[in-house]
Amino acid sequence: MVEEEDQLRPLLKAELEVVREWRNHPDVRRYMYTQHEIGAEEHRAWFEKAQQDPNRYLLLYLRQGTPVGFANVSIDNMSARRAEWGFYLAPDALPGSGQRLGHATLAYAFETLGLHKLCGEALAFNVRSIRFHERLGFTREATLRDHHFDGQAFHDVIVFGLLANDRTGVKAL
Repeated sequence: MVEEEDQLRPLLKAELEVVREWRNHPDVRRYMYTQHEIGAEEHRAWFEKAQQDPNRYLLLYLRQGTPVGFANVSIDNMSARRAEWGFYLAPDALPGSGQRLGHATLAYAFETLGLHKLCGEALAFNVRSIRFHERLGFTREATLRDHHFDGQAFHDVIVFGLLANDRTGVKAL
C-alpha cells in the first residue's frame, strides 16, 4: 500500500548529486555490481543516456516530502510487458522507507506502466535485499552461480520475479 505522504516521481537533473551521494555511500555501494565511487561526470552521462531511452524510468522516492530513495525500472521486453528493477535508499532513511519505496515502485510498475512481470537481482550475500524481495511477494526464480566478479571474488546472484497477479496476496503496510 502506498501511503498518501509518499511520492514516486521522475528523477530531475537537479537531484543527481543527492542520488549520487547515496549511491556512493559505502553501505549502498558494497551491494552494487559496480563497486567504484561514481564521479559527477560519469553520473551525469548515465542520467543523460537513460533520458534518451523511452523504456527506462529513473524514479525518486519521497517520504513526507523528503527524498529518501531511488528506483530504476527498465523495460526489457515491451511485448511481454517485462522489466527489471533496482533501488536503494538514502543511508539515513527512516525505518520502513524501504518497504514503502517497494510498494510505491510496484504500484508504478504494474498500475502505471501496465507490466506483467518485474524482475530483480541481489548478490547472494545481500541478505536484506533477498528478504526485502520476498516480503514484497517476489519469487526466487534462480541462483546464478559465480555470476558476478567484483575484482576480488566471484559471487552468486539471486534472481527474483513478481507477476502482476502475484501482488493480490501481498500484505500492505
